[in-house]
Amino acid sequence: MIRYLGYFAGLLTVSSFLPQVVRALRTRRTRDLSLEGLSLLVTASTLWVVYGTITTDWPVILTNLGMGALNGALVVTKLRYR
Repeated sequence: MIRYLGYFAGLLTVSSFLPQVVRALRTRRTRDLSLEGLSLLVTASTLWVVYGTITTDWPVILTNLGMGALNGALVVTKLRYR
């Protein structure tokens, strides 16, 4: 049962970040997004994926793959619409 809690928490985490990505893509306004901050988040997500892989913790792996993808999309959007 505790594993399902991890999956649910991960789903909520990724879902909560999705509106920011959709808004940035829709409005093409990224002036207030910090490229440095986004880069740190992508790096942190990558390290969490490595950790989750080593410990075989699927909720950690999947959550951070999702967050890495969303933050990566924001980095690309930030670079494209400067």
